[in-house]
Amino acid sequence: MRRHAILLLGALLLATAPVHAQELSPFDAIADEPTRAALRTIIADAAARGLPTSALVTKVREGIAKRATPDRIRSATALLAERLAVASSALAPTRSAEELAAAAGALQVGIPASTLREMRQLWPQRPLTVPLGVLSELVASGVSRSIATRRVRDLLVKGATTTQFAALGTTIQNDIAAGLSPDAAMELRSKGVLSLIEQQINAGVTTTGAPPRPPVRR
Repeated sequence: MRRHAILLLGALLLATAPVHAQELSPFDAIADEPTRAALRTIIADAAARGLPTSALVTKVREGIAKRATPDRIRSATALLAERLAVASSALAPTRSAEELAAAAGALQVGIPASTLREMRQLWPQRPLTVPLGVLSELVASGVSRSIATRRVRDLLVKGATTTQFAALGTTIQNDIAAGLSPDAAMELRSKGVLSLIEQQINAGVTTTGAPPRPPVRR
């Protein structure tokens, strides 16, 4: 009976998660069997918690491509799984696999979970994938976390579009490459976008997805 129950459980797991079984195939490139078993456990646990496993499989593939040791691959994958779990909690109740991956990247560069929660409150129904990605990229490029976070928050409040966020990130990266300090580039370019949005609001033009601001009574 016990053997039958184990076989039945295994069949159910295979039937309900065929994609995960395919995702585990890259593990065959890792010679260390304990590491392969640990990685399977990490990904199975993530799937059980409703976390996107594709990001974890990608992390494993990156480690293999870089010829990292089995221990480093296992550690990096486990840490990513934990960041995804924290991101899932912070971005609740609405979140997508892409948002969680972007949020995990933000956590990795030192953005606190409290900032993720605030961003979700500011954009409860809009995807945060691009703003989170830009925030992480800028911090990784040398912009201080406090300035990057404050300016991204300002843009969220004003209703900046994802296109504006993406363009901002590219422009700041170009400024940094040209020799401008990261913080100065962030301040300069974000103020420019905020000014443009303010002009659009005053002209009666709202950014995509952002509610119009009521007129100020004098």
